[in-house]
Amino acid sequence: MNLRDFRIGWRLLVQQPAYSLVVIAGLAVGFASCFLLFGYVAFCLNFNSAVPANDSVVAVKQRFNLAPRPEWQIRAFVPLRDVALASGMAQAATIVLPLETPLRVNDTPHALALSVVDPAFAAMFDVRALEGDVEAALARPDGLALTRTGAARLFGSTPALGQAVRADSATLLVRAILPDPPANGSVTYEALVGSSSTAWPQRATALSTWRSAPVYLKLAPGASSAALTALLEQANHNSPMIQPIMNSALGQGLNGRKVADFALLPLRDAYFDPGMAASRDGARYGQRGAVAGMAAGGLLILLLASVNYVNLATVRTLRRQREIGIRKLLGASTSQLVRQFLSEAMLTAVLAAIVGLLLAWLLLPTFSDLVNRRLEGMFTPWRCLLALAFGAQVGAVAGLYPAWIAQTALPGPALAGRGNSETVDGLWVRRLLTVLQFASAMAICATALAVGWQTWYASHASPGFDPRQLLVLALPETSDKPGARAFIAQLAREPGVQGVATISEAVGRNNVMTGTTTTADGRDIPMEWKLVSPNWFAVHQLRPVHGQLFDPRQAPLPVPQDFDPRRSAAAQQLPPGTDVVLSAAAALALGYATPAVAVGKRLSDGGQIIGIAPDVRFHDLRQPPGAIVYRVQPARVLTIRTSDSFEAAYDQVALLWQRHFPNRIMDLQSQGAVLAERYADDARLVRMLGITSAVAILLAGFGIYVLSAYSVQRHRRQIVLRKLYGAGRADIALMLGREFSLLVGAGALVGLPLAALAIQNYLAAYTEHAPIGAWTLAAALALAALVALLATTRHTFAALRVAPVVALRD
Repeated sequence: MNLRDFRIGWRLLVQQPAYSLVVIAGLAVGFASCFLLFGYVAFCLNFNSAVPANDSVVAVKQRFNLAPRPEWQIRAFVPLRDVALASGMAQAATIVLPLETPLRVNDTPHALALSVVDPAFAAMFDVRALEGDVEAALARPDGLALTRTGAARLFGSTPALGQAVRADSATLLVRAILPDPPANGSVTYEALVGSSSTAWPQRATALSTWRSAPVYLKLAPGASSAALTALLEQANHNSPMIQPIMNSALGQGLNGRKVADFALLPLRDAYFDPGMAASRDGARYGQRGAVAGMAAGGLLILLLASVNYVNLATVRTLRRQREIGIRKLLGASTSQLVRQFLSEAMLTAVLAAIVGLLLAWLLLPTFSDLVNRRLEGMFTPWRCLLALAFGAQVGAVAGLYPAWIAQTALPGPALAGRGNSETVDGLWVRRLLTVLQFASAMAICATALAVGWQTWYASHASPGFDPRQLLVLALPETSDKPGARAFIAQLAREPGVQGVATISEAVGRNNVMTGTTTTADGRDIPMEWKLVSPNWFAVHQLRPVHGQLFDPRQAPLPVPQDFDPRRSAAAQQLPPGTDVVLSAAAALALGYATPAVAVGKRLSDGGQIIGIAPDVRFHDLRQPPGAIVYRVQPARVLTIRTSDSFEAAYDQVALLWQRHFPNRIMDLQSQGAVLAERYADDARLVRMLGITSAVAILLAGFGIYVLSAYSVQRHRRQIVLRKLYGAGRADIALMLGREFSLLVGAGALVGLPLAALAIQNYLAAYTEHAPIGAWTLAAALALAALVALLATTRHTFAALRVAPVVALRD
């Protein structure tokens, strides 16, 4: 190939602007989709790549086996950090504990992602200051390190280094400005303080009571992960928090298993860890199969766009048969013709890749929202050059078939006008490619419809009460504290507020509070504890299934200072006279024949069962209603029933909040929004599948449009002869439509069974299914048929209008 070949290709593109626009636009859509999806794949595959020696820097992973649903978490008791360092198997360690403390500048609170870390954090994660001294910021009690984004949020364009910031009663000085942490990293933050900081007064408590936090270790050279894991498990087993549980009936019921399992997770493998992907934090992690599917999806869309280019370039090549014949008569060699057609294809593909890069850049914010990942650093100069080189390679491959048709053309038939058809084998290849297009489009479309319908069904399923007019607000302290009591009392008197109740977690959140309850035969079993105010059921307009619920006028009973629902009943007793309410599942789990039988019975730990509550879905439809024990106790989450709109209620609550908690950030949401959070990932999946199916079905429609244009051209003489022998317009239309109906039908036979399998696998995770049946498959087939009909209509009408004299003369 030389510059002259590309100049000829450029002139041809300029001479036929409509053709050029269609071809470049189609390929650009394919390239844009491919670049975005490949950018996401690169984001996942390079997770934690900025951490030096990310195979030896590990996160301590823990699974609490007494939980109702044991799951892995990146957390461990803080003293285990010192156990690892003392063993010599870890040469450095740090906690990364998020704090909820707002940072105040000029009495204005800002909700930054603030974390407590040890001084070793900077070296372990290769954090280097842009300004100031990061080591001093993390070592000094008054030190504060801000990322560039965090500094801009607090101080705008004013230099932040040396500025004072308030964190509750502590005054901190900005001693370092840091680069923003990589988006594809396990540890994210906007502000850092050291573990000796005055902004973390709970340090002594964390060390004495074995408080848990994310713990990261850097293994010493030659250290055994298995040996260190065993050491941590043993230290945890011997801790003062675990021993009382192990000595109880509940601990003995573990049958030799430990209360908590531990594992060391290298940061290199953290993103694709299956245990973390299945946890409540699973949205932050990925699955290799899903990422591979994204890569395959990108290639598939590019393949569909390339098929369209091949189809259109083939038709264009057939129309250039006279030009090709003349060039051969003038001495053009086969290699020159092939080189010319490959140059044209590569030029077209590179131009499409440039447009695709621009389109991908414009769509990047939307795509980042779809995949819930920050991908703003995707477009580096090196990656853009790789994208253009990839585009050239795609063009070279896509141009092979048109080039082959060109070099096989014979000058004689071409100049006589009889060389404007391709071989039967070539035609069948393009038909098979069209079948592939429709099969892919129908499979994606049917899956998108099923996932969308199931997501709508799940998000609109009743949580057990009417969430309308309910608001959720997290308090900075429990409801028995003076500030919270005053806030709740005044809020309840506000116009439009019909009730205010408290609970330990909002319905829809997955912050499971594990408790233990003793069965009738003396076994301790794990359950979920919900700590509520006496009027919580009344505010949610819930009535008892059996017995009675808490009296809204009841005053909360005093709670012992050492009461902990995570401990077994053998280690403590509930206060005398404590009433509890069970869910139906809890009553059955305790061994009662029916929920009604449990009413009036007393738990072995002193709780009196006064009633059975209706099922409330604290979790999504992937889990059945849980075994729940309700008891009256102060909590931190408010549920507010209001008759006002959300906007009016928000302004009303905000005024009170500012008066009572001026140094805290208010987070008020509607109960419906909290419930919708459970299906946020599903909603993003629906949007992605919807966009992908739209692109695929449009590309398939374009492909059959091109094929119908060639089919009409190929059958022009046959159509005219049929007309001359009396064939009607309907006969001609059926003759042309039969071919494309068979292509769509073949695509359905290939694509719809794959869609049915994908839908079945998706629905398997749910305990309740929407009434899907086969309608999604039928709808995808109908849509594909409609697109095929619209794509072929223009050329069908053109065939019906063709003049016999013109067709026979050609």
